[in-house]
Amino acid sequence: MKIIHTGDLHLKKFYKGRVPLEVSNKLLEDIWYSFSSLCDFSNKVDADIFLIAGDLFERDFFDLKDLERLLDLIKNLSAKVFVVFGNHDYLAKDNLFLKVDLPENLYIFKDELDFYELKELNTRVYGISYNNYNFRKEFQEINLDKSFINIGLFHSDLCDNRYMPLSEDFLKDFSYVALGHIHKRGKVFDNAYYCGSLTPLSFKEEGEHGIIFLDDDRKEIEFKNFSKRKFVNLEIKINSEMTFSEILKKVQSEIEKENLYRIKLVGSHKHFIEIENFLEENLNAFYFELENEVLPERDLENFKIEEKHILELLNSFSDKDMEKDARKLSEKYILEQYYDI
Repeated sequence: MKIIHTGDLHLKKFYKGRVPLEVSNKLLEDIWYSFSSLCDFSNKVDADIFLIAGDLFERDFFDLKDLERLLDLIKNLSAKVFVVFGNHDYLAKDNLFLKVDLPENLYIFKDELDFYELKELNTRVYGISYNNYNFRKEFQEINLDKSFINIGLFHSDLCDNRYMPLSEDFLKDFSYVALGHIHKRGKVFDNAYYCGSLTPLSFKEEGEHGIIFLDDDRKEIEFKNFSKRKFVNLEIKINSEMTFSEILKKVQSEIEKENLYRIKLVGSHKHFIEIENFLEENLNAFYFELENEVLPERDLENFKIEEKHILELLNSFSDKDMEKDARKLSEKYILEQYYDI
């Protein structure tokens, strides 16, 4: 028996922050690309069971056209597909999956713990869906028929009371527990795994992302990468001897074309503000953000601005947080441009 364990696709996720619309649209399409590739992989290896452990889509943005696109992919799978809904796609009355005819190979778990029996595989798949964003359910003990292979499919934080916590005692008798909600893959108990998000969704999710593939014939549980891009946090150290071209070359050498970068600049340099502007204009990457923590070349602890007109300008800012930030930025710029520090 071969099993695909995926989850946390967050189809139609809206990317917040500084990401421009054209980049956000490409990231949205990346998820579809990865899921389509996963479906191809599932058919290629002739998987028997395809588990989706919640947060399949973003219910605020996912529409009927998206659902049709998704179901077209699912109905072409040779595997039996099982879905539980999590906190981002919970199974309330307005869930789109309740408004259409579903493919015969797709089974959706409702908001009470239940199982689906696959007689030809001597297997039972257990699952439960959220019916609201914060879903609690008390699970004390479960009596599993051990003459079957018993698989659990849950969207759970395990420890956080808001997201259906589950105990090791409750999970211990399952043959395998497929977990969703945590976007970082990992083993939590001997029989329980988080697959992580199918693709990385923010700078908190570094490294490769994909699925867990179980091949019972070979007794193997392995990770398969399905992420097209990576989110990378990159620190670049510069020094006062480096020219702008040398700094650009150093940063560019660390950049891979398809990835997204949050670049922290550290060190010291005479032109500590202009470096950022230069990189913004000349660095070549799919997407990058700059955090400029470069310090001026000289020690400013004992340096005082004495020109009256400059002091009046700086003192004109109020104590509001936004104006404090504006004053700090203005002061840095004046130090570099006016005092050549």
